[in-house]
Amino acid sequence: YYDFGSNEPFSLAGRGPGECGAGIMDVIKLDIDEAKNAVKSAGGENIYKAIVAAARALLVTFGLEPKKDREIFAAFTRHLIEPGWVEPQTQQLLNDAIDWRMGDRESIDDLLPQVEDLVKRVEELFLSLDANLKFKVEPMAQKAIVEKAETNNHIIDLRGVACPLNFVKAKLELEKLKTGAILGVLLDEGEPVRNVPESFTEQGQEVIEVKNLGAHFYVKVRRQK
Repeated sequence: YYDFGSNEPFSLAGRGPGECGAGIMDVIKLDIDEAKNAVKSAGGENIYKAIVAAARALLVTFGLEPKKDREIFAAFTRHLIEPGWVEPQTQQLLNDAIDWRMGDRESIDDLLPQVEDLVKRVEELFLSLDANLKFKVEPMAQKAIVEKAETNNHIIDLRGVACPLNFVKAKLELEKLKTGAILGVLLDEGEPVRNVPESFTEQGQEVIEVKNLGAHFYVKVRRQK
């Protein structure tokens, strides 16, 4: 990026606190505008550019300036998808974009509506930023699901815990509850989400729901005995 009328790359170095805040907002707006323009142009390459620009836009508020696409997507997952600032389904959108870039997916033209929603949400978050660069709007689905589970039921976070230890921990947690109570379990994708619900079912417990939250899964289990 370049300042208007300048041949030097845009930088926050040497700017005062007020200028830095304004400079950050300018950087974010540039990415959002780039994403909007790419969406209007449509087509595979432009759709991909829109995804990258939208994913990159708000990372500066977390003190991050990743350069490579995979680094941008990884940071976006950690700081915006996992905390629930954007829809959890956005993770699949990033995965599809990477597959297309790697040649494993023929087209991403069908993703345009999702990309438009992502750009809209990123702009909404941008417009909500306060003086401390914190979002003033509420997080979306994932945080709401977890908070509801914490309020009405019990929840155990087993992300990063491998099989079979994750099931052992979940089983012990369920045994602390009364019959009919519900346990919420956060699990990684792959073997954990395949094996833990199945193990509960085999032991006569009721698996109510297995919900994909993007980077991981939320499983609801009702104690039957």
